[in-house]
Amino acid sequence: MNDFIERLQQHDENALKYVVEHYLGFVKAITLKILDKPSDYMLIEECVNDVFLLIWQKSIYFIGSKADFKKWIGMITKYKAIDIYRKQQKQLATLPMDNIPPLIASNNIEQELDKLYAKEQLLLEIMHLPDLDRELFLMRYYLEYSNSEIAEILHMTKSAVESRLYRGKKKLAKNPKLKECWI
Repeated sequence: MNDFIERLQQHDENALKYVVEHYLGFVKAITLKILDKPSDYMLIEECVNDVFLLIWQKSIYFIGSKADFKKWIGMITKYKAIDIYRKQQKQLATLPMDNIPPLIASNNIEQELDKLYAKEQLLLEIMHLPDLDRELFLMRYYLEYSNSEIAEILHMTKSAVESRLYRGKKKLAKNPKLKECWI
């Protein structure tokens, strides 16, 4: 078994960074093929972020070689993208036409892409936070748990969760690339 896989299973942040750097294109390609809507960048980015979160959480269950690891990532991506596609189709079937947002104006596409890039950078920066802070950010802003739910799960007080999130935001705000990218 490869060294980075073992480190990932031990929740080493550098191993996750390695996985993101080496498999991001692979994950995005599968996601784009299944979701088949390049205009819905937020949905695609949500799927990619969810895939890497699942890889981080489920890495302890992986057994095999580097080739098997790539297949495993591919399967996680495929099933996550299918889940998101089904969820999206169900929402579209139940929404009345007047709730559909207008298309992005052509001059805003570049701004939207810049925001998406900044969001990717934010996720990478979050991975550099201490373990507890990283868990808090992922639970709050990517899994969308409330502060009360996080406090209950992590056996903390709600005010401790809020304080750690506030201090973490201040740390992340020091990076000028991330100032306009709050979730």
